[in-house]
Amino acid sequence: MIDRQHVLEADVIVKDPEGIHLRNAAALVRAAAKFPKAELLISKGNHEVNGKSIMGVLTLLAEHGSRLHLRVRGEGAETLLEILVAMLHSEQSGTNG
Repeated sequence: MIDRQHVLEADVIVKDPEGIHLRNAAALVRAAAKFPKAELLISKGNHEVNGKSIMGVLTLLAEHGSRLHLRVRGEGAETLLEILVAMLHSEQSGTNG
């Protein structure tokens, strides 16, 4: 059961020069999937999506410099939020070398 009372939030700026494209959207969704008991919502402006849905993440159309708001709750929420913030602040959030 997801803990609805404990919500962690963060605002991040997309640093990847190409914005959130298919490769790094997939990396974000894979990272979130490692926390099955956590809920992740990502919003850009008034558009909010399930952060565990690759199609949802892609519909954000988050280009370089976009401000995203992350809301995480549930088991592992703190760790998940730290991982996502680090990924989105990276200049190559979807690559591993």
